[in-house]
Amino acid sequence: MSDQGPFGPIVNGTMVVVFYEYRPSQSAGFAFVALFALATLGHIIYLFPLRAWSFIPLILGGIAELFGYYGRAMSHDAPDKVGPWILQNLLILAAPPLISATLYMTLGRITSALGAGRYMPIGPGWLTALYVLIDIGTLGTQLAGSVLPASSDPAAIALSRKVVIGGLFGQLGALVIFILITWLVKHRIDKEPTRVILEDMTVRWKNHFRALMLVTLLIIVRSIVRAAEYLQGEGGTIMSNEVFIYLFDATLMWLVMVAFLVLHPGRLIRHARQLSRGDGSNFKRMSEVPLQPLI
Repeated sequence: MSDQGPFGPIVNGTMVVVFYEYRPSQSAGFAFVALFALATLGHIIYLFPLRAWSFIPLILGGIAELFGYYGRAMSHDAPDKVGPWILQNLLILAAPPLISATLYMTLGRITSALGAGRYMPIGPGWLTALYVLIDIGTLGTQLAGSVLPASSDPAAIALSRKVVIGGLFGQLGALVIFILITWLVKHRIDKEPTRVILEDMTVRWKNHFRALMLVTLLIIVRSIVRAAEYLQGEGGTIMSNEVFIYLFDATLMWLVMVAFLVLHPGRLIRHARQLSRGDGSNFKRMSEVPLQPLI
């Protein structure tokens, strides 16, 4: 088989759907399998000591990412086979909504732990529930849009593009509003600190809000590039060059996971809850101890 694309299943001498415009890189695929495996392992290690149950979706997203890039690595030797292509297309599109779910829950948990629920536009519980519902809808569109092309039906392929683009723009809109809400809550706490913060002024709560806004921005950039990819379609600059998926999807999502390893909100939440119970004076200042990444 030639190294020159495009690659896809051929029926009666005609390529019914283009899987890749190039032969996927096996080394890049395996490199990100390793990177996402290590990042996911780090979050599993922190899950129980920090009781970070809201990070279960992120862990599932990390698992989806590593198997997605495994699919891309396998596509190097069989770029026209549907199995590896569906594996990578399905999981790489489905992983970001799972990771985003952890973002949405983290804002509510941090705000509640700091006693700053009144600074949110709506209650932390309602906001989290609303965003998780939006995220489930986004995840559903990504799952549906990623498997429809496997039917090789032109109408299904065209529909899949519209479904994926709709899901990406829906996620993009939700993320933009979310980053504005995060900034608003941080600004209000800055103007009027809560009792928990006043009890221990060394609590580095601002860093956690900055981290939330940073990782949200990374996912926004990823969503913009992926939406542009599907808008351009086959033969477009983004879909025709593999560097885009590794630079603007794999790398950005891996950085999101790493950022939460370096500055895990579970540490702040545990510290804030100790302070809110009034026994913060004897509690080790967790937020003052630098957290070393596990990867």
